[in-house]
Amino acid sequence: MSHHFLLSRPLVLAALLATVAACMAPAVHAEGSAPSPRKARSGSVEMIRSVLEVVSVDEKSRRLLLKRDDGNTLTLVASPSVRNIGQIRGGDFVVAEYGRAQADSIKRISGNGASNEGKTPPAPPAKGKTATARNAKVVHSIVADIIAIDDKKGFATLKGSKDNVIDVVVTDRKALAAVKIGDQVRLDYTDAVAISLKPARSKR
Repeated sequence: MSHHFLLSRPLVLAALLATVAACMAPAVHAEGSAPSPRKARSGSVEMIRSVLEVVSVDEKSRRLLLKRDDGNTLTLVASPSVRNIGQIRGGDFVVAEYGRAQADSIKRISGNGASNEGKTPPAPPAKGKTATARNAKVVHSIVADIIAIDDKKGFATLKGSKDNVIDVVVTDRKALAAVKIGDQVRLDYTDAVAISLKPARSKR
């Protein structure tokens, strides 16, 4: 009897290991696919998902001015995947999913009001050739204050005129390291793009 038990132990151990592995596999998958208000896609590109109030909509340029919970505003350009922009009106609340704006340049402004390199802001689009999310990359140039920095991810948040807040990705890490929270900077950037704008079931 004891000889038979010893011969069976490897089989029993193998069965136990297989059972444990089968139990662990779905748990790992569930953890990796857990829903989150902030989603990471395409490697380092981070998408933001939040409920925002629509202040104004320009259907021609597909630009929307939206208000956040804190009262500050942000501007998004609706991508071609947003097919319901014609149904969105000021005063609506939407669930917006969007990426951060892309910083082309960020430089601290010196005490005399000029940037360190005195870069001239790019010219606005020619009259009658309004840029849209479909056909052009428009670079904006503004003066704004840095209110948050994430050096690890290369993110910065800036507050410009009229309480407009811009979340940007700064790929030039040396330029990001050269500025700090509280600095006034000249920022050249391209708009944040919304990939989804859905009606919100509730205001917040």
